Amino acid sequence: MATLLFTKEFLEGFAGLEPGVRQKVRELPDKFEDAVHTGVHLEKLSAAKDDRIRTVRVDQFWRGVVVRLGNARYALLRVMAHDDAIAWATKQRFGINPVTGLVEILDVPTVEERVAAVVATAPEEAPSLFADIRDKDFTAVGVDLELIPVLRRIVDEAELYAIANYLPDAQSDAVLLLADGKTPDEVWSELARDYELQGDDVDTEDIETAINQPGTRSHFVVTTNDEELVELLSGDFEAWRTFLHPTQRAVAYRPIYKGPAKVTGGAGTGKTVVAIHRARFLSEGLIRAGNRSGKILFATYTNSLSTNLDHTLRTFCTPDEFRHLQVSTVDAFARRTLSAAKSSIKPVPSDKLREMAEQAASMAGLDEAQLDGRFLIAEWEQVILARRLTSYADYATSPRPGRGGRLARPARKLVWTALEHLLTELDRKGQATYIQLAEAAADLLSTQAVKPYAHVIIDEAQDLHPAQWRLLRAAVAPGNNDLFIVGDAHQRIYDHRVSLRSLGIETRGKSRRLKINYRTSQQILAWTLGILTGQEIDDLDGDPEAQSGYRSSFHGPAPTVQTFTTPGEEAEFVAAQVGEWITNGVAPSSIGVAARTQRDLAVVQSALDDAGITHAQIGADGAFAGVRLATMHSSKGLEFARLLVVAVNGDNLPHPLATTPASEDPGQNALDVLRERCLLYVACTRARDELVVTSSGTPSTLLPRVKPSAHHPRNDDDVL
Repeated sequence: MATLLFTKEFLEGFAGLEPGVRQKVRELPDKFEDAVHTGVHLEKLSAAKDDRIRTVRVDQFWRGVVVRLGNARYALLRVMAHDDAIAWATKQRFGINPVTGLVEILDVPTVEERVAAVVATAPEEAPSLFADIRDKDFTAVGVDLELIPVLRRIVDEAELYAIANYLPDAQSDAVLLLADGKTPDEVWSELARDYELQGDDVDTEDIETAINQPGTRSHFVVTTNDEELVELLSGDFEAWRTFLHPTQRAVAYRPIYKGPAKVTGGAGTGKTVVAIHRARFLSEGLIRAGNRSGKILFATYTNSLSTNLDHTLRTFCTPDEFRHLQVSTVDAFARRTLSAAKSSIKPVPSDKLREMAEQAASMAGLDEAQLDGRFLIAEWEQVILARRLTSYADYATSPRPGRGGRLARPARKLVWTALEHLLTELDRKGQATYIQLAEAAADLLSTQAVKPYAHVIIDEAQDLHPAQWRLLRAAVAPGNNDLFIVGDAHQRIYDHRVSLRSLGIETRGKSRRLKINYRTSQQILAWTLGILTGQEIDDLDGDPEAQSGYRSSFHGPAPTVQTFTTPGEEAEFVAAQVGEWITNGVAPSSIGVAARTQRDLAVVQSALDDAGITHAQIGADGAFAGVRLATMHSSKGLEFARLLVVAVNGDNLPHPLATTPASEDPGQNALDVLRERCLLYVACTRARDELVVTSSGTPSTLLPRVKPSAHHPRNDDDVL
């Protein structure tokens, strides 16, 4: 029986082939057994860099690229159009890295072409980014000798990121770490940890050992029997999107974390995928231990994210594994906890809370201090509830981190008086805020000796309030593998800012930052990071999170920015662009339109209706029919092959109703504007292959300054 290796890229490309072509590809493995007697043409390429590379005819138009490894072992690398397959195959070198021991496919000619393209505009006298790196430093960490002179032509990190994903994973990580100033020993230490390298002498002819290395298996699928092969080539291709980079796998499948563990990383770096794998791993552990009643809470912030996660986990896990999992928003978990304790308190709607806060502020005379109900709610949630202040004496002397300018004692007294009015009215109505409910549920669970969960996994951790953290901490007993936390402060779109360390959730020595973006192209990633340039983003523990080091795993067209005179003209362009994508074969459900408010979407909806384009609004129900429209908030957790982010106007972002005037509270204004920046970043990073941003009138100041794109003609007043 032949052993077949399939690359992750092969599987992704295979899923996109027409059904008839896929069926012919499924027939290839059997024909490899006896190519001489079967009519399969294994063609050796005279110009190939690796004489083991062959192409195999799928049909008259399609060919597979194969490498023969001996002993009835083959690797199917790509299925491509005939001419493309020949051109690609001649450039590839397949082998075992003599330093890391990993199986790699190296395409030096393409790297040379990409480097030549990105350095074309560099100043002639610009020093190499690697001027201080010796050749032996490169080779010591597994960088191929042929690549070294090519890498020395690179003069800055932007050029390096532009070509990084054309290198084998471990070599890419190595050169990025060297560029970041790490010593060869430090680089090797990180590679050994991330790729689980053994550090033994490498036999470059021992393919059996090499393909079983964790760092190889994360990039290749190895099949050893017919049943596994049939399942691989006939199954749910979305499942293969859950491939893990060695760094991700090491985090997800670590047997024991001694206490809470934290995973951070920018949008699209696979944090949620890691959490999904961790959930299944922990569930398998409960099954192996015979713990039939043990439960794992998978908590997130919004209903739509909870619905999506529940669906994904049901698909990804076996029924027995999923039986141990409970997916829930933190708010829903708090309400269930209180309901089980016979509490009848109901959550107050946000609009009613704002109305009650305005009345309380007026009654207490807060307007005399130029403060209003919005200020009262923010002060209550972000200072009083966050720090668990129970008396005016405590509040009068308490720090107010992140709340801007100094608040004098007379003003604090007015705030406390207004809060007493608000709490009295809430109590009279039998209502409470969701944060109050979380606090009450946390107090309840903290008194229980037996906790409801064996493990807790927390997604979108950056959006949780300290009271919600106290609830989750109380839901599981402290110990091994208790809390597994994933989040990204770049995507914080609510007001809650927290240091886990200050809450007694200690993750030092158990934290990892993911750096490779799998959702968004390098061009879109670089542009969207510009939205947050110069902003200090924390690591969920109050320390700055480095923004360097993020790179994408693929390339695509640069984002385009279009400005129009009126919303009507903008909407007509959006409808025309959507129509063009559909005409070019993009599935309508893979196209998204995002805007700051429902009102902004309404204009686009009318234009789509006029163009006869089916569309659906995304909400808590997770509707997915036709072109998908979403507010920026509800787009979180989604992705689109093609995305338009519309109405990014100066009078709309930052949104005036969501932004405290600088004259009223400069500190809160800065936080509000940062939150709006993060919201725009979240919306734009939903794009996978192509991003178009539009505005009418004056574009938002939150947009990064970019060069005009060649994909669409720009107006003279386009933002630059």
